[in-house]
This record gives sequence, C-alpha cells and structure tokens, in this order.
Amino acid sequence: MASSQRTIQYTIPGREDFNKLSDEQKTRVGEAFDLFDSNKDGLLSYEEFRFVLRALGFELPKDQTFDLLIRHGQKPANWPLDQECPPIYRLFNLSTAQAIAGTLIRQRDPKEELRRAFRLFDIDGKGMITQDDLRRVSKQVGNNIPDADITAMIEEFDASGKGGVDEDEFLRLMMSKK
Repeated sequence: MASSQRTIQYTIPGREDFNKLSDEQKTRVGEAFDLFDSNKDGLLSYEEFRFVLRALGFELPKDQTFDLLIRHGQKPANWPLDQECPPIYRLFNLSTAQAIAGTLIRQRDPKEELRRAFRLFDIDGKGMITQDDLRRVSKQVGNNIPDADITAMIEEFDASGKGGVDEDEFLRLMMSKK
C-alpha cells in the first residue's frame, strides 16, 4: 500500500523585505522574538511564533500561520534524520522569523495601520479622539502634555467642531505627514 503522506519541503524565506525595514522595525521584530522564545534556545514553537506575530500587530488566521510552519518551519536538531517531522513539531529560527515578519510588515496597508492607531486612542469606540483620549495616552507614555496644548491640538484638527478628531480627519492629518 502506497503511503499517502507527502514529504514536507523546508524552504528558507527571502530576507529582502526584512532588510528594507527601518532599524526601529528590525529591533521590534528581534525584541518580540526574544520575548516569546520562552526557553531561550533561539527557536520558536508554532505557538510562540503566533505570539510574536500578534505582538507585531498581525492576527493571521491559524491556517495561514500553519502554512508558514509547513513551508518554513525546520525540524528540531534532535529529530531522527530518517523520520519525517510533522509540522506541529517544526520550529522557527530568528532568521526565518525575521524574514516572515519583514514580508508581512512590508505588505501592510498604511491606511489600515493608521486606522489601528486611531483605535488605540479611541478605546471606547466613540468614533473620535477627544481631549480625554489624548490626555490618557500622553500619561500612558509618560509625556504629560499640558491641557492647553491638548485643547489646541483638538481644536486645530477638529474640522467640524464636534469636540474631537474623527477617523477621516485623523487619516488626512497623518497621511499629510508622510
């Protein structure tokens, strides 16, 4: 009886996209890898890799991350050479994780990234960034902006006078800065 199992071919993803990232983006990828490499062996399990992607802002469906595991995960060093390694036991090294993250980061839609940033300010989903939102975020990052400055920022960018900056205004403002 012929075996229905297919051989899984390990491929090394290209690093071109990772090499084009800013130094800050590269550092974030490395820090996420280090944070979730729980046993500090320089390798990530499938679950650790999913956590790294989430930390970098990617909520990929399981089938998509599993496909990455099948294509780019490598056998553990102690795996018997004469045995096929099921995908769930395969691992990602730093170079592979960097390459995959670099590709995902470079494929991001800038407007979608800005929408996500908007939601970080508008945590209660009211559809606008208010003075209270700016005050809260400035305190969270340790940069207490004076109330007069916060008021001036909202007034300057609140084109319709509703008391806050809506998503469209935020997108226009941020896209004009690029």
